[in-house]
Amino acid sequence: MLAPAEFDALVDLIYEAAVVPEIWPEVLDRIAAATGSVGAIILAEGRHGPRWRATGALLTHLPEAIATGLMAVNPRPGRALALGHSGFVHDLDLFTHAEMDADPMYGFLRARGLGWCTGVAIPTVGEDAVIFSWERAFAAGPFTPETVRALDPLRAHLARAGLIAARLGLAQARSVVSALDLLGLPAAVLSPGNRVIAANGLFAGLVPSVAQDRSDRVHLTDPRADGLLVRALAAPVQAGDPNTVASIPIAARADRGAMIAHLVPVRGAARDVFAAAATILVVADLRQGRALPAELMQGLFDLTPAEARVARGLTNGHTVGTLADVHGVSSATIRTQLKAIFAKTGTARQADLVAMLTGAAIGRDPT
Repeated sequence: MLAPAEFDALVDLIYEAAVVPEIWPEVLDRIAAATGSVGAIILAEGRHGPRWRATGALLTHLPEAIATGLMAVNPRPGRALALGHSGFVHDLDLFTHAEMDADPMYGFLRARGLGWCTGVAIPTVGEDAVIFSWERAFAAGPFTPETVRALDPLRAHLARAGLIAARLGLAQARSVVSALDLLGLPAAVLSPGNRVIAANGLFAGLVPSVAQDRSDRVHLTDPRADGLLVRALAAPVQAGDPNTVASIPIAARADRGAMIAHLVPVRGAARDVFAAAATILVVADLRQGRALPAELMQGLFDLTPAEARVARGLTNGHTVGTLADVHGVSSATIRTQLKAIFAKTGTARQADLVAMLTGAAIGRDPT
């Protein structure tokens, strides 16, 4: 296993991954190398479906298991959670040989030279539990009890890192909705399961007349808008794809004007299985017609300063040519920046971008 200095370095890396989710694969790979594993996975299991990151052989084969539905009936997570053991476990703690021989998921893994694992279940903020699991080649045999026990000291560090990651992400999202409150924009933070986990005072004022947080997900009371919301929450926003929705029109009623809801992904949430916050739902009154400040655009959509200036300029009515003259660059440079803005905001046309950033009319029937 790991020498004391290697263990200390690994613990440092685990806490670094809590802040920088892109480091988790390196954590997984270091433990894989120390345990003779050929791949690893972090799996967040919850009633809204799994979120995961994998390395090595599991990264190669798990997409197929997900596509064929095998991951949905994978018995390992359920058995591990039901066991309730506070440390690492391996297959023979969870199943008999006969059960493994008869299980489709084990059959899938063994057909690809895999089939032995060790892992640990970590409770997290909210409803999910996160499972760390390392996979060994079937020919290498099961993990020994000695190897499993040697991993137990890592459990507390993995649990703390997961808690830190979740709270940091939630704190970041809460700071955004607070800033939007100061700008007069109702906003709520949505969990990976699309439930409201934080909201500013203005958004609270829209509940329950405009939005409702129900047991399955957040809802819009306008049926047509809610149908678009379902589509938007079900599929990540892809720039230029007319079948996905980033901005959702909400029809006017006798007691209020028309509104528009925007879904803004929380930066890094898609890469972080510990993310407590996944999306920010912003609702704008179409009568306001106010453009967001460039600094807020930059923070919300991860724009560069130059991209934020271009976005702000477009909302103020400037053309690509005018912006090129103002900033002393070519029109081609502005178009390149505009293409990046489209990709980051989930829009495909200048009119859609301006509508989203100002709350102006969308200009097309949502149906």
